[in-house]
Parts: sequence; structure tokens; C-alpha cells
Amino acid sequence: MFRFSALSACLRFYSSLMVIAVIFLALDAGSFVLRHLLPDGPRRRRLGRAWLHGVARLAIRYLQAAGIVACDMDALAPLRTEHNLVLVANHPSRLDSLILAAALPNMTCVTKASIWERPTLGSTLRTAGYPRHDSLLRLIGPASQSLKEAGQLLLFPEGTRSRPGAEPGAFQPGFAAIAQRTRADVQPLLIETNSPYLSQGWPFLRRPPLPMRYRVRLGPRFPAPARDEASGRALVDAVETLLKQELSTPKADF
Repeated sequence: MFRFSALSACLRFYSSLMVIAVIFLALDAGSFVLRHLLPDGPRRRRLGRAWLHGVARLAIRYLQAAGIVACDMDALAPLRTEHNLVLVANHPSRLDSLILAAALPNMTCVTKASIWERPTLGSTLRTAGYPRHDSLLRLIGPASQSLKEAGQLLLFPEGTRSRPGAEPGAFQPGFAAIAQRTRADVQPLLIETNSPYLSQGWPFLRRPPLPMRYRVRLGPRFPAPARDEASGRALVDAVETLLKQELSTPKADF
């Protein structure tokens, strides 16, 4: 029985990787069409975000139906129609941005330059208007414009994924600087998972225990800080403390 269950999980996992690869090829193909049919501008970026959101929803629904993941994103429902929000989340897995893109149609995400420049997924992110993160000074302008167009901007202030069982790393101040410039509220998101899959150091093809469970909770919202260095630093410290405290407390129902 154990061998049968393990074989079933193995087949489901690796067949799902192939299906997701096909879905992502379709994602890039749709973005390619948008880039060549429409000039760069707000309309193309709006359609690019809608396409990315729709394909992300399809991918997550498939993974849930296949028993690969179980996602509880109910807490995000009130955010779907809100605008002018800077979203700040911990980063336990590469799946985080896919899960959030599936739940939030008006979201863009600050993206590492190495990912943004890729000819495949990077081209889709560029079509959707995801801002590229080179340095803070070069980020603030494009990120503020992206927030204005899309309505919500996601940042992972650790700058990298967490290691399994480790608390989030030190937060970078970019989200506070963007909130100061745009006068946007800051909404912390707490991503909880029982799986180490695609955390820092976890290979893409290594099968984890299934199903992988993910839950997103909302932290208390912070108003835009005043435009001075001390207020920005205080916001960074407050959000970092909140996420670390919340995520260090085991939840009996998860």
C-alpha cells in the first residue's frame, strides 16, 4: 500500500510539472501575441495583467484538482477590488507570486532583474508591466507608475526566498519608499506553508510530500508614512517585526 501511494504521488507530481510547463508555454505565447499586436502602453499592460491573472488561476486550479497543492486564499477576497495598496509578503517559495497572481487581478510584482530579463517568463512579466528591481533609486519611478496603473504592487522585502524553518531575513526599505512617494497604504500578507518545495536551495525536480498546503493571511494595514527617513525606517521595522512574530507562532489549524 505504501509503495502504491508513493508511486501515485510520484506520477501525479511529475505529470503535473509537464502540464504546468505547457500552461506556461501558453502564457508566453499569449504575451507574445499582445506584444506584437499592441503598442507598449497602459492598454497592453492591462491586457497583459489580465492574461497573466487568468493563466495563473488556471494553473492553481489544476494543481488543486490534481492534489498537488491545497490553497486557502479566502482572506485575499476583500483586496480584489481595492486600489493604491503596497502589498508586502514573506517569501517561502517560488510559488508565492503565482498563488498571489491567481488571487489578485490588479496586482503587479517587483521582479528581480535576472528574472525580468529572461526571454520566456520575463517577457510575460514585462508585457504585464511588472517593474524591474535593479536598485532602489531606479525602482521607485517605474514601481510608482505600475502601482498607479494596476492598483496593487507586491514586494518581497527579504529580497530572496527563506530557508525552510528559518524566519524571514532582514527587510529592505524599498516598499516604504514607494509608499512614501505614492501615499499608498501598506498591507502585509502572511504566507504560510507546510512544504519546503522551491524554498531556497530546494531543486525544482525534487518531489516534496503532497499535498503542499498554502494559506495567506492579512496582517494589520499600515498608513503611508510621512516623507522623512525616520518614518520610513519605522514602517520597515514595524512590518518586519509583525511578520516575524506572526510566522514564528505555530498555528494549530494548519
